[in-house]
Amino acid sequence: MLRRAFLVVCMLAASQAAAAQPWTVDAGATVLPEAWDYNESREVLSGVMVGADRKVWRPLAVRVEGLLLHVAQEPRDAWTAGFTVGARSRWRWRNGHPYADLGVGLSRGESPIPQRGTRSNYVIVAGAGAMLPVGRGWLQVGARWLHLSNAGRVGKNRNPDVQAIGLTLAVGWPF
Repeated sequence: MLRRAFLVVCMLAASQAAAAQPWTVDAGATVLPEAWDYNESREVLSGVMVGADRKVWRPLAVRVEGLLLHVAQEPRDAWTAGFTVGARSRWRWRNGHPYADLGVGLSRGESPIPQRGTRSNYVIVAGAGAMLPVGRGWLQVGARWLHLSNAGRVGKNRNPDVQAIGLTLAVGWPF
């Protein structure tokens, strides 16, 4: 009985500690040239991202991110909008906070992306970088890998995808 009460108190303390942590939001820009798995054209994705995360346990936070990307591709450029849900981990360091994140989600383009692909795609993003304090907020500089794919949904063994690696630059603040 005493052990159960101790566990309940520990769980409540952990949830209150997580609840005391503020949400953080960030907005920024990214440029992601295709790095491998070239399709009929080499795509370059560039655009904006807006994210929010909430610390849930130690350095781990739950993260939601929206993406609006312009896709430069042959023969016709396209726009795609999407979202990801995932996790971010931040650590304290001397002059900033290193971070790593991973998210999965969906996107919808105005035309097929890549050229022989589909309008609807799955998205996986992974990144790492540093959050550097600036006033009450921070400047976020990082590298990111983005995988955009239809998971072979169209045609026999057909899975045109985009594998892009690039840079991100964002500003963030506690909410």
